[in-house]
Amino acid sequence: MTELSLQQANQIIAAVLHAARDRNMPPLAVAVLDSGACLKAFQREDGVSFLRVQIAQAKAWGALAMACNTAQLAERYTQGIQQQGFIDALNAMTGGRIIPLPGGVLVRDANNAILGAVGAAGGVSEDDEACVHAAITAAGFAL
Repeated sequence: MTELSLQQANQIIAAVLHAARDRNMPPLAVAVLDSGACLKAFQREDGVSFLRVQIAQAKAWGALAMACNTAQLAERYTQGIQQQGFIDALNAMTGGRIIPLPGGVLVRDANNAILGAVGAAGGVSEDDEACVHAAITAAGFAL
């Protein structure tokens, strides 16, 4: 498989939202980007704040830009001033499009090729990420 289809992207979003409801989370915004960082699908639940739209997309975009889940970026950010400076520089270079918080997760095929990324925002970042992980695996993709 070389491309994430619209049907698959919508399936992932539905699974993220279902996982969030199972966890009694607040409303979420969920973005799915293709491997070229273009928005493939997006949903914003009723009641989610307007800025969560950009946060969800930035989480997915940052995962693609750095070829790693944003939880790894968050971990790097806590490793000291040099790593903080690096991530701050990335944000300056990209107009603030990288958010070093969990919730941006790469979607991979069985051969480990990156097909896209999913970003979720609205709950605690670790919970956003858990919902995304559950959705990606439920849709039959690798993390």
